[in-house]
Amino acid sequence: MNAVIYCRVSSKDQVEGTSLESQEQSCRDYARQHNLNVSRVFVEEGESAKFADRTRLLELLNYCKDKSHKIDTLLVWKVDRFARNVEDHFTIKAMLRKNGVSVVSVTEPIQADPTGKLMETVLAGFAQFDNDVKAQRTIEGLKQKLREGIWPWKPPLGYLAPKMGKKIEPDRPDPSRFELLQKAWHLYATGAYSKAAIVRLLQSWDVRGYRGEPIAAQLIDNMFANPFYAGLMRDPWTGTDRPGRHIPMVSSAVFAKVQEIVAHQKNSQSHCRLHDAFPLRGLVRCPSCDGCMTASFSRGRRKRYGYYHCNRSTCRRKSFPVARVHAEFYEWLAEHTVPAHLTMSIIERLTENGSDQFTNAEEYLTRMKAETSGLERQLDELIEMRTARLISDDEFIAQRGKLRKRLFQVNTNEDGSATIPPLSKEEARELVCALSALRGLWDGLPIQSQQAFRQVVFPGGYAYQRSRTAEEGLVFKTFGTFRAHQSHVVPNVKASWNTIIVEIRRFLAIVRPALNNKKEAA
Repeated sequence: MNAVIYCRVSSKDQVEGTSLESQEQSCRDYARQHNLNVSRVFVEEGESAKFADRTRLLELLNYCKDKSHKIDTLLVWKVDRFARNVEDHFTIKAMLRKNGVSVVSVTEPIQADPTGKLMETVLAGFAQFDNDVKAQRTIEGLKQKLREGIWPWKPPLGYLAPKMGKKIEPDRPDPSRFELLQKAWHLYATGAYSKAAIVRLLQSWDVRGYRGEPIAAQLIDNMFANPFYAGLMRDPWTGTDRPGRHIPMVSSAVFAKVQEIVAHQKNSQSHCRLHDAFPLRGLVRCPSCDGCMTASFSRGRRKRYGYYHCNRSTCRRKSFPVARVHAEFYEWLAEHTVPAHLTMSIIERLTENGSDQFTNAEEYLTRMKAETSGLERQLDELIEMRTARLISDDEFIAQRGKLRKRLFQVNTNEDGSATIPPLSKEEARELVCALSALRGLWDGLPIQSQQAFRQVVFPGGYAYQRSRTAEEGLVFKTFGTFRAHQSHVVPNVKASWNTIIVEIRRFLAIVRPALNNKKEAA
């Protein structure tokens, strides 16, 4: 007779201990005493028995379903290693029995007679009772942490959990993100910046998400709605806010102001009409209140005159001639024009570093492909289990969500690993050409491309008469912050190389039509 062994531990500590080895050894001793041939051993490392879609359990069910293996018996160390839910225990056992496989606990007296069946039911019930008690104790422990002013779960973006041991201290500010996120809060609280502008600013500062992914709008929505940043912790069981011991990122007044702005804006942006005469509309900010200025014509005696003006209540009637605003922008473009030899020096560093990262990325991609295949297989098996009524709807939905989330993370490279190929020679030539003639490039772009171009240049906009203090996009931080007569040294760029290359390609996609027109004209 052929048998398979199933071993499981629910924590990583048990994986590193002897629990798995002792379980397997006991099962092998039983098989030897009863003349059973062990065909295969399935080991579940660090997964709870609360749900029935465990990785190795799914493999075991498929293995037993295959008649060519001729499996008669499944050996487990104890009933609670098999399942901690009475319904799961008997449902999975019934499925195995359909395939001619009986379940045997090698340390418990479970027989096929009425007494044995009663004992099996009692043991399965005790396993579920033990699991429910542990869950209740865990919840009480989490509630106690909240009462102590400590967030018991993973801290939100901008904070780090204590380095070692149990969480007995509050979360601490993340030195790489805290101040930049704090700055984003205060900018948004002014009411002059949209969420899209905040996202672009954070991306230009190379602020990353939890797994190294670029900042997205949904993450900003979650951040602005989280009272943790104002020093409060929302109890998920009661919905009440408790004071936390962590350092707040913003005051309660700033948090309240942001909630007011969010409710008013409803995640929408004001429509900005495109007009060739006002290419900086929606980008240039009022020098007094920092709000985005609109533009319009004013009729004179002989002709119409263009003006950028601020319509906010505190700055009404303030207007600035289009010619002056454009002259300042052209001056900025001239100052950030980069000679070809300096651009090439930086490109060489980018290419050298990017080549090394791209080489290392091949192994990463191989792992991600293998993980994708495994996740897709688990999804298929999960659907089969639900079809066979081996798991409830709630379990199916919860586990399917986890698998889909991880599959999305893998497919979108959310872990932030280096997979970006270095700049090609053609891209390098295009970048040199673009940065060496910024004003001509700007004039050659259609109005739609000018709008995208200005977002790369000034992701958060810039205040008229204060353009030199504006936050510049990553491309211009890398290439445009020095002058030919001031420096011949390649600047030290703190942002990740991958991020810079991605932003360069975005910039080239915007300006490429103008570069091609310039080539044809030549």
